Amino acid sequence: MEQIKMKKERATNKWSQEYVAKKLGITKSAYSNIETLKRRPSYEVLIKLENLFNLSHRDLFQQVPDENILSEK
Repeated sequence: MEQIKMKKERATNKWSQEYVAKKLGITKSAYSNIETLKRRPSYEVLIKLENLFNLSHRDLFQQVPDENILSEK
């Protein structure tokens, strides 16, 4: 199974979904839905994601193997 790079980067940085959501000014639930591709971010949130992760939106949403991704608890 594959996940998007944004999730891998978040795990690498040891950031919780709640932390990222707070930085973006959205709810944890909204961020979770973006990360699991159930919801598309607004343009404003997309720009904030790019700035926070220092990656382009294409890189953030790139599919990567999930073998080393930490699961949310």
